[in-house]
Amino acid sequence: MKKLYFKLIIVTCLLLWTCEDKISVSNLHSIQIISSNDILMPKQSTYLYARGYDKDGNRLDKISVSWSSSNGNIASIDQEGKVEAISKGIVKINASSSQISATSDIVVSINKKRVLSEMFTSST
Repeated sequence: MKKLYFKLIIVTCLLLWTCEDKISVSNLHSIQIISSNDILMPKQSTYLYARGYDKDGNRLDKISVSWSSSNGNIASIDQEGKVEAISKGIVKINASSSQISATSDIVVSINKKRVLSEMFTSST
């Protein structure tokens, strides 16, 4: 009876181990970074999310990515996608998985209204 119980535990563990929640990187064709707030003031934070797409444009939501910041003195990002604004400037945030990557700009400003007005007047 103990052998049967032991085998049942082993089979259950193997089943749980093979039920992976992440998408295989071999299906990944592109990454999109999703941000609810890309203009921050120092000491503010926000979360970024990575959404993957396969070669047919089908969405792959649960991809595993590595996050990085082009300048940790302006804003840092942890591996959960939490961005912490540190000082004034513009920083590129990168999400990568295997050979696929995407970037997004985060603006850290002391005055949000000034940044928004500069963005709209410089684009015309």
